[in-house]
Amino acid sequence: MITVKTHITFKDFLIFHLKSSLTRLIAFPLLILLFFIVKQFTDGNSEKEILLSASMWLAIMFLFILIRSFFRLRFAFNSNKKIQESISYTFTNEKIRTEGETFDGDFTWNSVHKVKENKEWFLIYQSAQTMNMVPKKYFTKNQISELRNIITNNHVKAKLRND
Repeated sequence: MITVKTHITFKDFLIFHLKSSLTRLIAFPLLILLFFIVKQFTDGNSEKEILLSASMWLAIMFLFILIRSFFRLRFAFNSNKKIQESISYTFTNEKIRTEGETFDGDFTWNSVHKVKENKEWFLIYQSAQTMNMVPKKYFTKNQISELRNIITNNHVKAKLRND
């Protein structure tokens, strides 16, 4: 049995989402920039003009997307009171128990859709869209290893780290 008390701050939430969506944050402005450059070449503009205006538009788009993401994530975080609470997770071979300041509940491992582990988080998906974000900074190394074993022994679909 593993019991971990966690608390997710807005900074944790923001960094998690920005890191996980970084490729999308970069891909869209680069795609738009590519179309912009092609159009500038077909209009007969010089390479210097194209490079200067492309750099300016790339910076504006990237800044806009970052600011928009910040406000969207702040709204999502502030509108979900449960995620802001201190949450205690108890992991056993049979189930996961969650206890917050205003809620408590449990679910069995066979009801878990999947588990993803990255460097800083365990993401326990209850469905394709709903997940529990469990920060690894509250675990000891032994608890991380033990949780991986519990997940593996319960045959949960999982992407776990090997460190």
